[in-house]
Amino acid sequence: MLIGVSLGPGDPDLLTYKAADALRQAEKVFVPGEMAADLVRPYSRPEMLKFPMISDKKKLEEIWAKNADRVASYASRTKTAFACIGDVNTFSTFSHLRRVLKERHPSIEVETIPGVGTIPALASKFGVDLSTSFQVTDGSPVNTMIRMKAVRPAEVAAELREEGFDEFILGTRLYTPEEKIIRGDMPERSDYFSVLYARRRRE
Repeated sequence: MLIGVSLGPGDPDLLTYKAADALRQAEKVFVPGEMAADLVRPYSRPEMLKFPMISDKKKLEEIWAKNADRVASYASRTKTAFACIGDVNTFSTFSHLRRVLKERHPSIEVETIPGVGTIPALASKFGVDLSTSFQVTDGSPVNTMIRMKAVRPAEVAAELREEGFDEFILGTRLYTPEEKIIRGDMPERSDYFSVLYARRRRE
């Protein structure tokens, strides 16, 4: 099993209890850089993997495959963690690693632990509030939409289908005992504490 562990923005006090427990319990922990390694060392002895910033796609895929195989050599037989700065599911090295891992080692179970990502961290540090809609991009095409307070998910999904979105996941009261996750056809009504994830097929 592989667990993606979010380390937060860099302050060790912003590491969650759940993340710290996962690092303690993992028999092997991998990290992509020194900043992540520093946060992990109080809980484990991390192994650093190299992910160079190069533009050669063929060479990049070779590096991703080598690193995925290294991680899989442990994750296929024991509890293994890969820890990243920020949130592992948001603009993260882990997302690329998971993609290659699923291609090369599809039998390995993967879970993730959320953390304080760049967006809430910058809002706090800059002293700004994000109480209305905003866009976050790294320059790539925008193929994902997240709708907060999705109380009419079927209506929202119908609107988004017209824009080419064709994958929908609705989450209600996530990480609580009342959590519900619905994929595919969306219900007419949902709880105030609902979030709708929509993904558009790539051209």
